[in-house]
Amino acid sequence: MGGRAVIVLGGGVGPMAGVALHRMIIENTRTDGTDQSHLTVHHYSCSALVPDRTAWLLDSTAPDPAAGMADVFSAAARALDGRAAVGGVPCNTFHAPAIFDRFLSMLDDRRVGIRVVNMLEESLAMIRSALPAGSVVGVMSTTGTRLSGVYDAMLERAGYRILYVPQDDQDVLHASIYDTEWGIKAVSPVSQRASDTVSGLAAHLVDAGADAIVLACTELPLALSPDAPGGLYRGVPLVDPVLALARALIREACPEQLLPL
Repeated sequence: MGGRAVIVLGGGVGPMAGVALHRMIIENTRTDGTDQSHLTVHHYSCSALVPDRTAWLLDSTAPDPAAGMADVFSAAARALDGRAAVGGVPCNTFHAPAIFDRFLSMLDDRRVGIRVVNMLEESLAMIRSALPAGSVVGVMSTTGTRLSGVYDAMLERAGYRILYVPQDDQDVLHASIYDTEWGIKAVSPVSQRASDTVSGLAAHLVDAGADAIVLACTELPLALSPDAPGGLYRGVPLVDPVLALARALIREACPEQLLPL
């Protein structure tokens, strides 16, 4: 047990983001049935310190989420007191290179010794395990993630074709996440309106030819669950980047405790 790395969660990037990630870490960890055999997780939910990622991508004069999360990880490193650690940030938009690369650079400058897992790279590995190259991957995301092109570049390099919801529906999808009256970030449990909106748009992607759907915003899995065994929705796999991140963090912290899918 002494050789296991601590897992650091940079939460607060969506009210349930870190909670969902933490739950999946527990669900995917092999234990002997005792509390003590679970991995050590330092969960930092610091919403006030991490400004909105989409807002910054749309206007770089907005408050900087990379600097905010670097402050969170700096505090985490001080609390670790030299113990080995691996960390992750459960936010797709945060992984846009304009944010994520600067975040990693800030950690290097501050000599924060926490190895950070890239959630999008782990999601690509999960996609590759489910679909051959040439398949059509539907992507549901915030407007910021879509405009950043981060999934486009990654999936195209891997040989996949990309399908988004129609441009006219992107505002509706974004509202289902962000609307302060009925959006997923604002209402818990998820409102019927948000659930119906997300499921309707996912169905549209399936009807348009998607071979899988990436739920490329941490909030979306809260509104859309598989409707068949094996994580299938209307016959196609749902890819949850938070699950990919959870499993990667376990693998990096203590690989022998990673349960098979």
